[in-house]
Amino acid sequence: MMVFMKKTEFFQHITQVRRSVLNWYRKNRRDLPWRHTRDPYCVLVSEIMLQQTQVSRVLIKYQEFLTTFPSVQDLADAKPSEVIKVWAGLGYNRRALYLQKTAKAVVATYHGMFPSDLQQLKQLPGIGDYTARAILSFAFGKSLPMMDTNHRRFYQRVLFGMNSKKDAELLLAAEHVLPRKRAYDWNQALMDFGSLVCLTGEPRCEDCPLQRYCKAYPSVLKIKKTKKPHTKKSIPFRETDRYIRGRIIEQLRQVDVCSLLDLLQIFQEFNDVRVRRIIEDLAREELLVKRGNRIQLP
Repeated sequence: MMVFMKKTEFFQHITQVRRSVLNWYRKNRRDLPWRHTRDPYCVLVSEIMLQQTQVSRVLIKYQEFLTTFPSVQDLADAKPSEVIKVWAGLGYNRRALYLQKTAKAVVATYHGMFPSDLQQLKQLPGIGDYTARAILSFAFGKSLPMMDTNHRRFYQRVLFGMNSKKDAELLLAAEHVLPRKRAYDWNQALMDFGSLVCLTGEPRCEDCPLQRYCKAYPSVLKIKKTKKPHTKKSIPFRETDRYIRGRIIEQLRQVDVCSLLDLLQIFQEFNDVRVRRIIEDLAREELLVKRGNRIQLP
């Protein structure tokens, strides 16, 4: 990979690219609360919350969650029902349980101290490669690249253009781009850069300081203009299983115990068989407990 990088025009301008991105970040970075801590527990909470959830929604819940569960020990000791209740408003409730399982594992295996090793972090339940790297970079100050959606899009477009690459290859390339002494700022910068400039569908290339170095420019704009319209018929959200799942959990947040008949009455516009199946699915995922006709949060 090093040979490949040396042969590219990009590699010749790597210093300018780093400087341009970090200068842009200095002027445009978002002031986010999880950027004011190096506590691995707080970093973990923010990373799990930010999965598939807009920053604006996470900003509302982040401090509330940490006020309720200020330490990894507090989260590990809490009742799952309490965790699910505090998670209200973030959606994808399984993340709350995964987060607590991670906390329990850290307490049980590492006495409440997060490991600072990539492989050890990845062995914890609910932590994948990206989250492990985020903890190492943002909490422990490790100089290593990461690959979330925004990072992936940056490396893909700037380094390889429209020639799609797998994450393993992007990570190898990112190793050579990462400014070792400013890895924390670099990894945070690419998150903001991907959210504000290098967007998925409508990249703001006119505002991009890397336009002259980007392998995808201007092709990325041409593809956008010639993209075929999406013709697949979408199902209204209120008719999806996810909608019913969310409403069932929300109902259980409001009451300690709910009967199966009550739930079937609430969702009477849907087929009883479907609602019963979803309840069984939620029980298997440990998002609720079903004992005969009684249903409640775990």
